[in-house]
Amino acid sequence: MSVEIQQVAEDTYSLDCGKDPIFEVRQIAYLVMDEAAALIDPGSTSSVSQYVEACAQHGIDIEKLKYIVPTHIHVDHGGGSGYLAERLPGSRVVLHPRGAVHMKSPERLTEGVRAVFGQDFDQVLGPILPVPEKRMLVADDGETIRLGRRQLTIYYAPGHAPHHIAIHDSLTDGLFCGDALGYISDEIPGLPVPVGTPPFDLEAYVQTIDRLAALEPSVVFYGHHGARTDAGVLMKQVRDIVIAFGDMIQESLAAGDDDERIAERVLEYLRQYHHEARLPLIVQASIPGYVGFYRDQMT
Repeated sequence: MSVEIQQVAEDTYSLDCGKDPIFEVRQIAYLVMDEAAALIDPGSTSSVSQYVEACAQHGIDIEKLKYIVPTHIHVDHGGGSGYLAERLPGSRVVLHPRGAVHMKSPERLTEGVRAVFGQDFDQVLGPILPVPEKRMLVADDGETIRLGRRQLTIYYAPGHAPHHIAIHDSLTDGLFCGDALGYISDEIPGLPVPVGTPPFDLEAYVQTIDRLAALEPSVVFYGHHGARTDAGVLMKQVRDIVIAFGDMIQESLAAGDDDERIAERVLEYLRQYHHEARLPLIVQASIPGYVGFYRDQMT
């Protein structure tokens, strides 16, 4: 698999490793260059091994990397953090406190990944290696990291995952959002849809969208799509769709619909925006997250 390296903002590069073979979503890391460099959303171990080599071929000095910043520790965003930290002993891994617990001892995280991606996931995505505690920077909400002329500000962004963070970059007025602002598929390229894989907290997701929208970023860097400058429009859209999905799924549960019927209703809704839309696998996998959220509300 080839890696596409592209400058997407000032001293900011996307490292696109193409689609993963399971959910078929693009795996994109972002390299932020300054006196010190940071890599945001390193992705899986297999992705890391690909773009480290590609950066060297493009004359990009990855050895300057001081900070590794996964927006969350799911394998497609942070699974390669330990591997990259091992390769670059001068770097530190920036983590939400709840994520730090699992990256220090990733056995439970690995078992969760096996349940979603299959028992042999590491043959495709690579293993999840631990991050030594001394190599971690456990970030507070609102903490800033200075790289030189630019600084990164960490914002807790729960909903998709309780250990999710978003990162605002002062130089580009850009926001690295991970999955906190939804997912934009190639099938429906103008529409962000929620990523509600279990465990999912709908109320926290909406609150996070509102909080990040209040920052009024000029550009949003999606972990599975790339950079977008229509940030305000996208954040309003994803908020509306998150709530619409919730209303629809809640009605379906009250009517006794199974997951297959719920998926049909979700697809019918998306086809209002794109009449030939297919239901992305990641959206289909989000339906159990919504269902679990509402069932938890009833207990």
